[in-house]
Amino acid sequence: MMQEALAARVVLSPRPQSKSALPLEVAMLGHCPGRVRPERLLALGDAVSAIRSAGFGHEIDAIKNDPDNASLCHLPILLHSASEFHDLFPDAGNHSAHYRSTLAGDLAWLSPCVDDFFANGGTRLWVVVIPQDEDQQGFFPAENTNLTDVSTLRGLATLLTIPTVGEVCFPDLERLQIPARLPDIPRVRLENPDPVFLPCAQSVQDDHRERRNEDEMALDDLPDPLAFQEVLQPVLQWLTRYRPDIQCLLTLPLAYQNQADSPGADPEALDLLSTMQNSDKAHHLRQVQFVYPYLRGQGRPLLSPCGIISGRQSAVAQRKGPWRSIAGSPLTSSNLPYPKLKRAAVVQLRESPGISVVELRNRRVELDDERLCVPALPADDYRHAESIDRFDGYRTAELMRLMGYLRRQLRQFGEQLIFNSDVRDPRPRLLIERFLRNLWQRGALRGKRAEDAFTIRQIPAGESTLLLEIEIAPALPIDRIRLTFTNSGTDWQTEVQSV
Repeated sequence: MMQEALAARVVLSPRPQSKSALPLEVAMLGHCPGRVRPERLLALGDAVSAIRSAGFGHEIDAIKNDPDNASLCHLPILLHSASEFHDLFPDAGNHSAHYRSTLAGDLAWLSPCVDDFFANGGTRLWVVVIPQDEDQQGFFPAENTNLTDVSTLRGLATLLTIPTVGEVCFPDLERLQIPARLPDIPRVRLENPDPVFLPCAQSVQDDHRERRNEDEMALDDLPDPLAFQEVLQPVLQWLTRYRPDIQCLLTLPLAYQNQADSPGADPEALDLLSTMQNSDKAHHLRQVQFVYPYLRGQGRPLLSPCGIISGRQSAVAQRKGPWRSIAGSPLTSSNLPYPKLKRAAVVQLRESPGISVVELRNRRVELDDERLCVPALPADDYRHAESIDRFDGYRTAELMRLMGYLRRQLRQFGEQLIFNSDVRDPRPRLLIERFLRNLWQRGALRGKRAEDAFTIRQIPAGESTLLLEIEIAPALPIDRIRLTFTNSGTDWQTEVQSV
């Protein structure tokens, strides 16, 4: 945050040292109500350079020419700390938003999710501010979107032109999908007392019983959330077509469950995922990691978990590689999972349809498993298999992050070799072979030898075309390890088996 001494001429704006592109760069789209200070963006030299490189130089020039009337909406902004975000949007965390609900309140989710991202080790974050009056449609690309024309880019489309982005989150889109009048878990109701005569001055209010106040009645005028299919379809449509290397974090919507008498995962959303798993477009689901439940604490009535998850994923990818899972590791959060799930419900969501569940273990917030609805493989690799169960080990989000990382790296190699016109030059193949060998040595690929982990074969394709076919054997995660202790007489035997 900007530290300004009273009546001093020197203003200190501490900022971390800039870093180059990371294996997993995250982007968030959300709302920033309250004051906006576009002139402070010009002080972020790295962010200005990155925005210009993404093709938004005209917007930067507009801010320089008229900062008072400039807008930061639909503009990808690169941040290296939460302080930079709060410097640009000082009221985003405590200013009331347009949409409000009984569970989520009236505060935007982008600001706390940015804080959670950096608190969990993230160091590089792209932020796109969506105008509140555009509702859910502001998060999706417009109908006239042309990726070669920056002026047509809106919402998710602004990130499709940034080649280093590997994961996207929609905190405030999830907030808009919380029904306005969805009730909370009810408090314990007291039995009606026997009727007795009481003095007129004695209060007979019972806080345990529901009463509609003026604020609750005002929620009736708010629009209903979109159907989950209308949220999921445009995201999958644009990602699968233009950026198959990007993974999306998306929290399941909530709905009231009569049996549990409390909010829970929307059964229509679960049915939709189960239906899509058996469709021809099932492989599109590999680009979305569905998470559940939400977070809740004293300072926040409800919050998306995408901030803590994406921050830890980015940090682990930087230290150990994007193929490393964050399941079982503690997540930094002052909030707790809401609604609370029993262990049987956690296992059920993990197995079908395939949800990454946030839970509380040993007084710390953890991710049960990085689960996907479908294998992180091309559809032809498993569609005609006799048993789909043999591909269950590929239903992991870290494997999808590895595949996306490989796509981005190979595209970068291709851009470096674009002026190499001699197909007989061995340098491209040697460069890719060294890259894959490094992955094998770091544990991303399995095999006793490097030759078992990957193969590179050059296919004849003409005098001016270089075609390399690459096959890899990604390392499969071990979900559980089963330890068996057997005492036969006085002889103890131990058996270790991965499940």
